[in-house]
Amino acid sequence: MEQAITEYKSIIEQQINLSILWQHAVNEQFAVVIWRLPKQNTFHFLADISGKPIETKINFEDQISGFCISPFINADGHQTLFLKNDYYFTFDENSNIIDKQPFSITENLFLSDVLKSKSVLKSKANLERTLVAESIEPNTQLDFENLVTHATEAIKKGVLQKVIVSRKKEVVLQEPFQVVEAFDKLAKKYPNAFISAVYLPHLSSIWLGASPELLVSIDEHGIFKTMSLAATQPAFDTSGNKISLNYARWSQKEIEEQALVSRYIIECFKKVRVREYIENGPKTVEAGNLLHLQTDFIVDTNAIDFKQFATVLLELLHPTSAVCGMPKAVALDFILENENYNRDFYCGFLGPININNASNIFVNLRTLVLLGNKVNFYAGAGITADSEPNKEWCETEMKMDTLKSVLF
Repeated sequence: MEQAITEYKSIIEQQINLSILWQHAVNEQFAVVIWRLPKQNTFHFLADISGKPIETKINFEDQISGFCISPFINADGHQTLFLKNDYYFTFDENSNIIDKQPFSITENLFLSDVLKSKSVLKSKANLERTLVAESIEPNTQLDFENLVTHATEAIKKGVLQKVIVSRKKEVVLQEPFQVVEAFDKLAKKYPNAFISAVYLPHLSSIWLGASPELLVSIDEHGIFKTMSLAATQPAFDTSGNKISLNYARWSQKEIEEQALVSRYIIECFKKVRVREYIENGPKTVEAGNLLHLQTDFIVDTNAIDFKQFATVLLELLHPTSAVCGMPKAVALDFILENENYNRDFYCGFLGPININNASNIFVNLRTLVLLGNKVNFYAGAGITADSEPNKEWCETEMKMDTLKSVLF
């Protein structure tokens, strides 16, 4: 034990940081994730040495600690990827490893291997990352606006109440993308968001994001939380001045859009006969360069004696009406028939499970995927009968700007 502590202190003195750990894990082809929870200064690193996370249905009560990421289409829940907790470390805001729990001998050996490879991990922090090409067809905006028009027509006919339509934009990078550097920039710029980077070697992809939307969380005291998050407007006025949250003005269309999401959550509660919940909101919240309307929902699962509540609600909520629409089945069919691309993990969910006796799962919004030297950005807009195609296009552009800023 004393030897392990000595080795640990030695490693601390040699200043292993998050970037070096990430690069070593990627070189070893581990599945790896780094994340930071909203409003926290602690950063987390987790590696699954198998390199290929298992597909499984999430059960919070029985699941071992780890990290999950689910695709948008996951009808029975069994397509969720789970990164098991082979190596897990936490860092403070100064990139120092925090010794919150005893380190095992294997963890010390892992860090020793990292130190041995440190000399070959060349830093590229000063490389320019310039966008040199955008693979966008001339009619992309027109196609999206036609999709919005088609959606509003379906809503006016009574086929749908609301549907979220989305698009992706592909860009090509001139230089290798520095993931941890971009992660750090997102963490500083968006303190209220869930920041994450997930490397999936079996898919040759890295998903980087700053999600403002909690899907489900359950803490060590059995307190369950979720939220409805919808409606979007710029956080700055036309003069570039920040809009005060108290003075933000919302249209009837935006208020109704957010209310639909809240009603959907309450309907999910009713399906499992839960009526003992706290509802706070709606209120205006800031998410980077955007403002949204948010309502929080809290349930004490111990008080209602429903230990499986978080697991049941995860299945009921995904995909929420904030990323799909209402009625859910009809909206999902509309998306699959008309979007003409695969959302993949965009609008799915991701987050740590049973880490430090808590689970926090977020909707995978404000996200991009790195595929070699190409980057796909994703964004969507909630369509109601009052939606205007050009405004919805502009909303997707604003949402993509949240992440595009990390490339410059």
